[in-house]
Amino acid sequence: MTWSSPSQTVIDASQNEAQRVPFQVSAAMVDQFATLSGDFSSLHIDKAFGRRSGYRDNVVHGMLPLMFLAALPNCQLEGYTATMKKLTARFLKPIYVGDTLLLETKLSAFNEGQMVAEFEYAVKNDRSGAVMTTGLFSLAYIDAQPINPQDYKSNMSEAAGLLPERLIEQQLDFNMINKGDEKLFDFRVRRSHAHHLYQILTDGLTSTAPPDFSSWISGYNPANALAVSLFSTFVGMCIPGKNATFMDFQATCDQPIRWDTPYRFIGTVRFASPSTETITEKVAIRSLDKTQTPLVSGKISAKVNTPPTQMATIEDLKQQAVDLGLKNKVVLITGASRGLGETTAKLFSLYGARVVVNYYRGQSDAQRIVGEIEESGGQAIAVQADVSDRDQVVRMIETVQAELGSVDILINNAVGNFSATNFLELTWDTLQKDIDVIIKGAFHCCQAVLPAMIEKNSGKIINISTIAAEIPPAGQTKYVVAKSGLVGLTRTLAVEFAAHNIQVNMVTPSIMETDLTKNISKMFLEGMKNDTPMQRNATPVDVAKTIVYLASSLASFTTGQQIMVTGGNPPLL
Repeated sequence: MTWSSPSQTVIDASQNEAQRVPFQVSAAMVDQFATLSGDFSSLHIDKAFGRRSGYRDNVVHGMLPLMFLAALPNCQLEGYTATMKKLTARFLKPIYVGDTLLLETKLSAFNEGQMVAEFEYAVKNDRSGAVMTTGLFSLAYIDAQPINPQDYKSNMSEAAGLLPERLIEQQLDFNMINKGDEKLFDFRVRRSHAHHLYQILTDGLTSTAPPDFSSWISGYNPANALAVSLFSTFVGMCIPGKNATFMDFQATCDQPIRWDTPYRFIGTVRFASPSTETITEKVAIRSLDKTQTPLVSGKISAKVNTPPTQMATIEDLKQQAVDLGLKNKVVLITGASRGLGETTAKLFSLYGARVVVNYYRGQSDAQRIVGEIEESGGQAIAVQADVSDRDQVVRMIETVQAELGSVDILINNAVGNFSATNFLELTWDTLQKDIDVIIKGAFHCCQAVLPAMIEKNSGKIINISTIAAEIPPAGQTKYVVAKSGLVGLTRTLAVEFAAHNIQVNMVTPSIMETDLTKNISKMFLEGMKNDTPMQRNATPVDVAKTIVYLASSLASFTTGQQIMVTGGNPPLL
């Protein structure tokens, strides 16, 4: 398919054939769209924040893939200029940088008298087939007028984005938001912004051939679409701001947005649901004098996410710690820059152990943890390594031996993510990523530390499993398969190295509230707590204390075992 004008001069509703536009989102496009729309939400551009979010990575602006509606052949109807009249969307799944996507549309209605066509659309992951976004959009067609492409060129005096100055990103918790709360900002859509959008589209298209800019702008006026893109800006920068997940929206353009004209975007909270921590907002785009009805009106729904979980401090842990004879032991914890690994590293330091904080991408968090340990009088180093890469693991162990000595205790804690994926949408490559981190990573680390343990005739290996391997939840095939393999590794190593006084055990906790589980709903977590005999969910401190127990001299005759940290939930071993 080529991105060119169809031969027909009028849309024929009887020819209701689907149109498809394949494209791919790059990091550069995300940055370009942030500059254009003013949506510099941390969820999209701050790597540290994205890693600690429920998505475990930065996600693409919800509005960015919808801009590729402008690449449809029906936006290039010969003799006409098309403009966005209405747009709705439901964001079903997050889209990540590098995803290859397929935009599919189908004509649902056509008013020949008004020259307005309505389409259904879906944005799909081209690899898995999963539907990421669905909605409706309509195009209004007017007779094409001559244009001068030079009018759309940028000049140094014009702002690169729609907003005259960058907004300050808000960070509102749900309990800080009330019905009637309102935010506003001014903007204008310049002709040069159309050229910026055109560049984003041409950079993203993977198999379609774009026309030259002059042909494209003659057939499509993107001013309305650019104004509607600010719905995302309002959610990500104003209300709720940093803690937002854009869920869905509706936008109707009752009057056209005009080039180089100042407008005001106004959003008002209309409803807030404590049970789901979601808000509904009314949106309007008006002229600055407010003398007319809104040019654009609509509605937004957004979820207010819980901020990144704060782990217990050293002072908190001191109140729960006792000396178990771990002084000067070298403890290596993989995936220790957050969550359970972070808490475990701090707790070991309080027993006098010399701690190795392994990280993959969380350098700043790992260094923060090391700093906290050192300020409390402990000894720790941060070492980067992708545990799924054997060469990186070998280099990590060489670094540890040079700085601290051989590893006495290995905690295999590194994990990918806990995001649910329907089995029929699961690709082997996605499953392989969890296997590589969880099983392959533990395999490499065990092989790297065991020779020195055998030489000293002493050592501890503790692998971190999950209750999900015993009672699998729906949609967690990749996580359960990988963790189940870790069970087998634990049992075989325990038998093979028991004669060398090396104990290999496993800690199996029920669900914990950490960054790993941030994408799980509050209602589900509350249900898990109510179903637990002890009437609460496990905490990282509960699990870390069990790890320390197995690493201590108190567990010198325990090997090949799983300790269930489940508050009384089955299985009862």
